Amino acid sequence: MSEFARRQFLGAATLLGASTAVPAVADAAPDGRSRRVRFGLNYTPSKNWWYCWSDWDARSIRADLADIRALGMDHIRIMALWPELQPNATFVRPEMVDRVRELLDLAGERRLDVEVTVLNGAVSGFLFVPPWLINNGTGKVTNFFTDPDTLAATQRLFTALGKGIGRHPRFLGFDLSNEIYWFAQPFGIDVAPAVGDGWLRTMFADAEAAAPGRLHVAGIDHFPWLNDDYFSRDALGTTGSVSANHTWAGWVDIFTTYGPMSTPSLHYSEYFIELIKAFHTDPHRQVWIEETGISSVWMDPKLIPQWTEQSIRNMVSCEDLWGVTWWCSHEVNRGLTGFNQLEYDLGVYTNDRRLKPIGATIADLIREYDHNPPKAIHRSSALVLPDGMVPSIPFFEPFMRLIDKGVRPAVVKASRSTDKAYLEARGIDKLIQLDEV
Repeated sequence: MSEFARRQFLGAATLLGASTAVPAVADAAPDGRSRRVRFGLNYTPSKNWWYCWSDWDARSIRADLADIRALGMDHIRIMALWPELQPNATFVRPEMVDRVRELLDLAGERRLDVEVTVLNGAVSGFLFVPPWLINNGTGKVTNFFTDPDTLAATQRLFTALGKGIGRHPRFLGFDLSNEIYWFAQPFGIDVAPAVGDGWLRTMFADAEAAAPGRLHVAGIDHFPWLNDDYFSRDALGTTGSVSANHTWAGWVDIFTTYGPMSTPSLHYSEYFIELIKAFHTDPHRQVWIEETGISSVWMDPKLIPQWTEQSIRNMVSCEDLWGVTWWCSHEVNRGLTGFNQLEYDLGVYTNDRRLKPIGATIADLIREYDHNPPKAIHRSSALVLPDGMVPSIPFFEPFMRLIDKGVRPAVVKASRSTDKAYLEARGIDKLIQLDEV
């Protein structure tokens, strides 16, 4: 997650009370690999955040992972720091690869699968720039989307990680980078979607060569979907193993505009799931809500458990949902300065590992779904998205009005709206135009 320039959605058209009680789920929970929808957490190490890569404490990490498994989670997503892994273009630190592998070993003790996010230059509001990307004469950062030497270096990094963890039984796959455009923008690095799409294909080819058959994704939020910049929506819907998305209603002022318990607030993630599916050429390609979360900065803490439960129920109403990976496991240590205040509040556990009401709410849902798997809603009606339209407010609000009328719509691109085989494959028999809503 990044704090840079988040509030693009609308422009384009107190700490919770904590409890010491941890649900008695732990390793008695079913193997998450058999779930219809998988549940996990973005892991935030309680001791020294991701600076832990250079201050390794396996005991603390082991305790954190026990907390995560105690909620019934089946996977985590972790953040590598690019300069720590690759301080030189031709040198990947074996010690860091070993630590990634050790973290997977520790996760394996708790039957947690691990998605490894690799080319991280922007995480939680901080920039992590490999020194070899900086021109020491001008201070400019090399365009890592296009520079041949950088592309060769990133291939080396994926190859080294693949050799170290590619066959690990708990390795899910590589997330190429955490919202890489938030890393690019502060340095004036902007690329047209055609260039960004080429970068995606190159990185996915490198990831697949390094670790064949794994779950390789591009971790992105709303920005490329609501702007014609960096990546095309068509490429995001067709590259990688599944379509990963980060749905943060708070960063785009949904709560202040519509209200915290409004239809747009509660169905925000559902909207993106259905929107993204419209850009899939495989009608059963999956979507992964790889990040979502809530803070008391955005909402009355008393409302957070209810909002969380209803939001998750709306997400799992969607077909072809791979999983929901909440942000995040533990609050950031307040001894570390400079983070946005939200970062000290987003955990389902406090920094000293006390379970918060939001964590108990998610654990209750997981237990419920393990006994009664959530059923997806069959969406026979679809709202038609005009080709070339940026799917921001002028499309978002009609989608929400349909929900208020009792219709849970799918989304179809106008160019696919006459493709009978495609519509039949998706089970769609009614098309709704924007001027009909």
